[in-house]
Amino acid sequence: MTSVDDLIKTQMPDLIRLRHEIHQHPELGYEEHGTAQRVVDALAGIDDLDIRTGVAQTGVVVTLGADKKAPMVALRADMDALAIQETSGLPYASSVPGKMHACGHDGHTTCLVGAVKVLAMMGDQLPGPVRFLFQPAEEGGGGGGRMCEEGALEDVRAIFGLHGWPYLSQGELGVRTGPFLASSDRFCIVIEGQGAHAAFPHQGVDPIPIAAQIVLALQTIASRHTDPLDAVVVTVAQMHGGTADNIISASIELRGTLRSLQATTRTAAMHHIKQIAEGIATANGARAEVTITKGTPVLSNDPAATQFGFETAAAATLTPVDIDPVMGGEDFAFYAERIPAAFFALGVRPPGRDAYPALHQPDYDFPDDAIAAGVALHVQLVRRFWSDAPTALTG
Repeated sequence: MTSVDDLIKTQMPDLIRLRHEIHQHPELGYEEHGTAQRVVDALAGIDDLDIRTGVAQTGVVVTLGADKKAPMVALRADMDALAIQETSGLPYASSVPGKMHACGHDGHTTCLVGAVKVLAMMGDQLPGPVRFLFQPAEEGGGGGGRMCEEGALEDVRAIFGLHGWPYLSQGELGVRTGPFLASSDRFCIVIEGQGAHAAFPHQGVDPIPIAAQIVLALQTIASRHTDPLDAVVVTVAQMHGGTADNIISASIELRGTLRSLQATTRTAAMHHIKQIAEGIATANGARAEVTITKGTPVLSNDPAATQFGFETAAAATLTPVDIDPVMGGEDFAFYAERIPAAFFALGVRPPGRDAYPALHQPDYDFPDDAIAAGVALHVQLVRRFWSDAPTALTG
């Protein structure tokens, strides 16, 4: 019988070529038409696949062995790029100005394509069906939520995913039970004062010093309103207002992000943002209009699914490493809200290197040498699912 490693090796030239093509042609959220087509083309000719396109606008849902009666397991990858100008200088660097795969979704997509191809070759050995989700718009577009709403998790018992992690070396797998990645929400605060000549500030209500007070006071959400053993981040990232240096503007706008690792903390922080902004504005004779846009919920890994992944790592020749929570967001959380799920950090830092470009940096690249490990983890999670996963997952 051909080993999993040998099956993966036969696919590597095509997988590397696929990743380079995707990397060279990055597409932002809900624009991934070309990427989706490359996925479909890469799977052409494989028997026993049901392929749905246009899910959540540009997503692809693939099911292997749909007629099998055992519990279904799912794997997910994201496909979108970022609005960043690439500086890597690679031969396959982005050909699209201002867009690049700075988060490694080209690698995630390629690993999942590889898993489909290898598992399809092992189809008669799989007792149950497998679903593969190629998701659009992870980078703030809510693609995971839309995939769920459009039936991607129908009949699925458990789901697994991974993210390339330049903070770990190749051969390592970051594992975390419970809250792993933070919720990610956005807020906008518009402070309405009264315009005036800059030489006569007493004739108006200047929103700029009011905004400054609000920016500083928002930091008390972390330092005074939240348990010191909990985690919350309130970042004001934008401030817009004013038209000239001799005019007091009538209004100013603040925009930022809220991150937390607990649902209760998230809700409380939203309340405090509104309370602080409105209270300070009122105390200064102004008015604050606060809009909070909910984004990605907390990604909390299911204990049974995480333990199963920990135990599966060895079969994929990976060393599991306990890692700390991260305040970045990841919309795999939408799946984890609905069914047992586990999300893992796949080490991609090349051997012998102490550092590697971080995620969202303009010179980041998902290394080709990490593809095989990503494919192997996906394949082994599925292979072992019906025999070694706890009944909490298989039902």
